[in-house]
Parts: sequence; C-alpha cells; structure tokens
Amino acid sequence: MEKTLIQRPGITRYSINFDFTSADQRRILQELQENGYQLLGYKGATGPNQITSGVPTWFAMNFSEMFGLAEIDCEPQYKVYVFNKEVIQPNTTIQMQSLSQEISLGTSLIFHPDGSFSTIGNAPDGVITVRNERPAGTPALTIGLAGKVNGRFQPFCAFTCISQGQASMEPNDNIALFAVQANVTSGSVASNARTSGCEFMFSAGNMEYDLQIVQGTYGITNSPGTAPVDPVPSGQSLIQLLNK
Repeated sequence: MEKTLIQRPGITRYSINFDFTSADQRRILQELQENGYQLLGYKGATGPNQITSGVPTWFAMNFSEMFGLAEIDCEPQYKVYVFNKEVIQPNTTIQMQSLSQEISLGTSLIFHPDGSFSTIGNAPDGVITVRNERPAGTPALTIGLAGKVNGRFQPFCAFTCISQGQASMEPNDNIALFAVQANVTSGSVASNARTSGCEFMFSAGNMEYDLQIVQGTYGITNSPGTAPVDPVPSGQSLIQLLNK
C-alpha cells in the first residue's frame, strides 16, 4: 500500500507502520489478537546515574486495537517527569507525578520542592538538565524524559537524582519493538527483551519504517523493499541495546 508521509511546517514526525491488509498479515494479526499480544516500544537515552534495573516501556499497544494500516506517530518533543521513588526494580511502573511543560533540547530546569518546574537557562546541545532543589537529606527521586507518541507524552528513560543534585539526560532516536504476550502498560520497567524483536534508528534519511510480523515467531522485520531493521534476540539487555 503506497503512502505519503505528510510533514506539517515546523514539525518533525517519524512514522512506524504495520500493513495488515494482506491475507498473510491478517492471519497473523488474528493469532496475535486471540492470544493477547501487545506491541511494546522502547526509546533510548544516555546520561549519568541512569537506573540500572531497565528502561521504561515507552508505549504498549494491544494488537486487538489494530487492523488495516496501523500507524504510530513519533515526534521528537519532550517533557520532564518526576517520580517520588528512589529504588526502581524491574516491572515497577513509572508514575509521572510531576510533569513539566514541553521543553526543547538544550534547556536547563529546576525542580522545586512543591513539584513545580522553572527554566533557568541553557544546557549542552541535545541535552536536558534538571536540578533537584529539594532540601539536602531528603530521599533521592527518579527523574526522566517523556517523549511524544501518538499525541501523548509517555516516559522512556529514568535517572536517579539526589537532593541538591542534577540529572543530565540526552535522548536518542534508537527504537526497539517487540510483540509480547503480556499485559504491560506504558512506564513499566523492563530489563531485557522478553522475545525477539527489531531495532532501528530514526533520522532525516529514515523517517518512516514499514514493518511486518514474522509468522510463527512473531518477530518483527521490515516489509520488502523498505528501510531495513536489525533483529533483536530474546534476552538482549535493553539498556545496552538502546543506549549505545
């Protein structure tokens, strides 16, 4: 199915597409729906004091909600979130208890004890920094970035930040996708790939990825003749995969 990626002036939009219109892909989709599969997406970021237990699930979509041509829009727009919890174990679900306004890369913020944010200046190119102004001696927080996917800001990275300390976060456009038989929500922390999937990187030259599900394994690969993706084996560390 031929598509045209439409860009509105001043807005960058990347696209992930699944075409379930062919008989083979419709049959696979029916199997995924009948067996409770979800499409899980992850996005990379780097910086000091990143949590070591895993990365938050950026988006979780039920295959039961998909048919025909399914499109996922990803925009490189960001907000900062704060979660009032220091220790993050695998399967912890990140809660965005405080959420900043949308900010640009290269911005420096202060997080105030009352849960509000204020902008204090510039950060290095491609980086967002946040200073934790809670009083010395109060417990550390989890601070991270929420990225825009299908019109919603959802968490994709997490860093530990002590009181009077600073988080420095640099997002990247490494993306990983998996079809998983599970009930997962956005923000749920995963340490390793639970099944085989794929990875790729958005860029000015590759803004659109057309994908298909592999029969039998339910792995994910590119549709013939479209931008290629790399396979990800089950058990792969998601931190190492996304943050290289």
